[in-house]
Amino acid sequence: MKTAPFWASIALLVPRALAISATPTTSTTTAPSCTASLITKLCSYPEPGDDFAVASGGTADCWDYCNANPPCSFVIFNAGNPYTGTGTCWLYPGETYNAAEGSSSCGNPNLSVYGKPVCSGGSATSTSAACAATATPSAIASVCGYPPPSDCFDTCAASTGASNCLSICAKADSCSYVVFNPHNDDNSPYAPGTCWVYPNGTFNAASATTCSGDPEQFVYKNVCPKPSPSSASILSPAMDHSGGNGTAGTNSGSTTSNAKGSTTSNAKDSTTTSKNSAPTGLSLANPLAIGGAMLILQAL
Repeated sequence: MKTAPFWASIALLVPRALAISATPTTSTTTAPSCTASLITKLCSYPEPGDDFAVASGGTADCWDYCNANPPCSFVIFNAGNPYTGTGTCWLYPGETYNAAEGSSSCGNPNLSVYGKPVCSGGSATSTSAACAATATPSAIASVCGYPPPSDCFDTCAASTGASNCLSICAKADSCSYVVFNPHNDDNSPYAPGTCWVYPNGTFNAASATTCSGDPEQFVYKNVCPKPSPSSASILSPAMDHSGGNGTAGTNSGSTTSNAKGSTTSNAKDSTTTSKNSAPTGLSLANPLAIGGAMLILQAL
């Protein structure tokens, strides 16, 4: 009986299986690590609204809070308990630090003013799966009485703020602009409210009414429009004839689909990045083939 073909099959399968299974993969699941520079220490500074003063376990938590709630250019940690390091974090979204409003005329300043945190690692924050421009929303209009979209049942949603509202718009299959309605004590676009998504058309200022007080609605244009189907390739990685190495790689920093037609997302906040040079399904198929060959060989 000739067993050489079986051994030849195993010899061909083993190196490939080991090469695939040994190829490393990387995962990023930890929270971002943030640091911030101390600007000054004060005795007093105008307090933010109730929506932007939160209990904090320390300065690091305060930096994380600022990073997770853009736009945030500075943050103040109000020290509470000197033994535990806990206190209150004051956030001023959309504002810049004004030294003239602060005072340091006291013996023991308890307000620490920090600049914009610099963070590394971890995943994206409120702009997950959306383009980075959603982190700094800029209203094209502030109005009152603007009508909701005709299909509000499907296109209106609760939102944590204007940045989140823009992210909802960016993720939608179709979105031209959004209207954020703040439902918070501060009437701020950076606190919770409702998000109205308008799939088509453009904002019509004539449809709004005159405000009797402060504006009650904030209008934002979609800053992350999706590419038209005609401009995007629909080739799968296996059918890509561009002459590449066939790697189903990632496009670092990109928030849209791979230009070569990858069916996986390349968002910056992706938690798992496969570096395999072949489809990951092969990592299971090849060991099974080896096992099957061994069983047949033993039976003979």
